Amino acid sequence: DALAKSGRKGSATQAEKILADMERRYEEGERDCKPDTITYNTVINALAKSNEFDGPERAEAVLRSMMDRYLRGEGDVKPNTTTFNSVIDAWANSRDKRGPSRAEQIMR
Repeated sequence: DALAKSGRKGSATQAEKILADMERRYEEGERDCKPDTITYNTVINALAKSNEFDGPERAEAVLRSMMDRYLRGEGDVKPNTTTFNSVIDAWANSRDKRGPSRAEQIMR
């Protein structure tokens, strides 16, 4: 969460790299490195607050990955209200002309 709040350029990318490393380490057998809902929400929030043009798209991609994992039986990565609100916020505040319609689609 500190990365999201830092406002530093590149902090969202750094959060994504940490998540990818955690996922890799977990898949290699390090069970204590398993990302959970809070981990994913933190990365999504960093992307939502990044002000990067592709931040909303990347936040939505993390949400899709989360949903895929949850649907495969990983109950500890269940998207919650915070997850969806962060992705909606990312789109609603983006400079992308698709932002309002994407935010609306996610709310449905």
